Amino acid sequence: MKKLLIILLIFPINLVGQKKITGTVVNQNEELLIGVKVSVEETTEEVITESNGFFEITVSKIGNLLFSKVGFLSQSVPYDKTTYTINVTLNEDENKIEPDRKTNSLRNTKSFSGRDLLVIIAGKIPGARIKGGKIALRGRQSFKESDAVIWEVNGMIYNSPPPLDISQIRYLDVKKGLAETNIYGSLGGAGVIILKTEVTEKEYQSPNNLWNTPPPITKEKRRELKAERKANRILRKKKEKNKSFNN
Repeated sequence: MKKLLIILLIFPINLVGQKKITGTVVNQNEELLIGVKVSVEETTEEVITESNGFFEITVSKIGNLLFSKVGFLSQSVPYDKTTYTINVTLNEDENKIEPDRKTNSLRNTKSFSGRDLLVIIAGKIPGARIKGGKIALRGRQSFKESDAVIWEVNGMIYNSPPPLDISQIRYLDVKKGLAETNIYGSLGGAGVIILKTEVTEKEYQSPNNLWNTPPPITKEKRRELKAERKANRILRKKKEKNKSFNN
């Protein structure tokens, strides 16, 4: 009975100082924005705006609400015990890559996911190979669970290929060496594949961005080029010989 009384006494105390803040989020054209994350800074409390741009969130007396959405500049708005409504206008991020911008090699390609995603990404990384639905990098002597790379997608770590549409990718980088992967601990021992869906123009044009580089030459293509060079050498020598004979 005493325990029940204590719980009943504590429960209302926990609710003291908490309230709900409501509001709407729009863009610069005053269009309602769906999918904006509204979070109470320094807490785990967060909600997502609905189809009408509306949100409702439980907060303490004083704090800050952070509004964020991909493609828009985040905005932090303070509130106090007298605040019950917050309406926000988010400005577009001028550094974002336009949604329809893709690399030339994939501009006319359909979107891929799952196994196709794995094949395309591996095809852009020199020395990468696929086995058992995972990617391993050149230099491994065997293929065990520990040989598979880990994935970093927009700062989130995955142990297996993430659920991602190929058309979303704007940046691909690979970390192989110990110096590059030590921040990932033992997880990064086999290498790390880094993917980003939203990047700045500088990142998009970076030489580290394998997404913008041609895929590595295949063995078949290398043989073709070797045969072509050999044929050109034979033809050149033949022309030089004929020219010398005529003179």
